[in-house]
This record gives sequence, C-alpha cells and structure tokens, in this order.
Amino acid sequence: MDDNIRFFKEITENGYQSIFEHPYLAMYKRMHEEFGLKVQLNVFYRTEGFDLSQMSDAYRAEWEKNYDWLKLSFHSDFENVKPYEFSDYNEVYKDCKRVNEQIKRFASSAALAKTTTLHFCLATEEGIRALADNHISGLLGLFGDKENPRTSYGIDEGSADKIRNGKLLKIGKIHFASIDIVLNCFSTEEIIAQLKALTERSGIRVMIHEQYYYADYQYYQPDFEEKLKATFSFLTEHGYESIFFEDSIQ
Repeated sequence: MDDNIRFFKEITENGYQSIFEHPYLAMYKRMHEEFGLKVQLNVFYRTEGFDLSQMSDAYRAEWEKNYDWLKLSFHSDFENVKPYEFSDYNEVYKDCKRVNEQIKRFASSAALAKTTTLHFCLATEEGIRALADNHISGLLGLFGDKENPRTSYGIDEGSADKIRNGKLLKIGKIHFASIDIVLNCFSTEEIIAQLKALTERSGIRVMIHEQYYYADYQYYQPDFEEKLKATFSFLTEHGYESIFFEDSIQ
C-alpha cells in the first residue's frame, strides 16, 4: 500500500489508545482477520505540517505485536513527482535511512520490511545501491503489460519483459518483481476481470494508494474497501495465500 503518511498524522493528532482506532488501519485489520491478509505500508517521511519524527512511540508494542501481518517501509521523502529519477547515492541513502530509523523508533525493527516500492519506481544505479546498503533486498515496480509495456528502476527491456510476465529476477543485490494491478486505477469489475486473467500465475501482486481512502481527497473512491474485499475474496477463493514480498524472496 503506497503513499502512506496521513494516518500517522491523524493518530498523533487524535491520541488514540490503539493504532486500530484509526479507520484506515481498522479496515486492514478486518481484512487480516477475514482473509489472512498481510499488509505492507510504504511510507513518506513527511507531509504538510507533520513528519515521522512526530509520530508517538506509545504504540510501539502494538506495532511489534502485529509485525507478522503488518509492516512498514520507506517510499519517499514526501509526495512529489519522480523524486529519485536522477538522484545520487547520498540523497537516496539519507532519505531511506531517515524513514527506517523512525520506523524502528516508533514501531520496532520487527515492523520494518526488507522490501519496498520506491515512489514512481524510478532510480539510478547509485540510488538502487543506496537502497541495498539500507538492507532493502527487493523492489516492486510497474512494468505494464504486453499491450502497454513499461520498465522501472532503469531495468533493460529484456529483463523487464520477464518481470512483467511474472518472473522474480535478482539483479545485483536486489530482487525485482512487478505490481500486477494498481487497484485504484480500475473499477471492482475490471479488477476481477484482470485477476481472472492472472490465475495461472503462482503469485499475484496488488497495490493501492492511501489517499484514495479519504472523503476529502479530490479523487476519493468511496468503494475503496469494497475493492480490497472483492480482490482478497477472489484470491483466497482461488487458493492464494497472502505473504510479504520478502517472504517470496526467501
């Protein structure tokens, strides 16, 4: 789940007794209980009026208790377009380390994921090396499909074609795989149709963005939870089990 930052701000402002009092996390907890869902939240360091250094560590034990199905990882410094397309080693290393340190502070090392999706899925070779030096072992990216191919992280088209067709490739120290469906880009009916076309694969990777959950967002999707429930209902009915990307690497 990409672009996460708002719920941290709201938990801090509201002083909840539990992180699951926030409706966004409560929704994922319901899906975990119903479908065995494992959730990775890729997070920004900051947004307007808030950054992760302000997140309370009062919930640390709760994050640690739920690490087996709920993890956090670095996504970007903040919401901006193609933040690391031309970035050098130092910028990516610094931004990733700062987010990782905050996650370990308020949520524990156990809650820190070993994989991520970089914001906009673009990085230089130096940037990817910086991620590896921050102990990231896997990157999910957007590779399009046969009709509309694309690539991520500067990967050559030959390798990108294998990844978009379901392969997990290790290039250097990093394992790469594709995000097969970005749920907020499609209707529930379109999502199910795409899932049906992918059921010959042993693994299907799905993603959605936090901001579409909120009613005051300009592109708010009132069926946000419905899309998730339909997706994971379909997948569990077809024999899929939810796992973290890092576990598929192992």
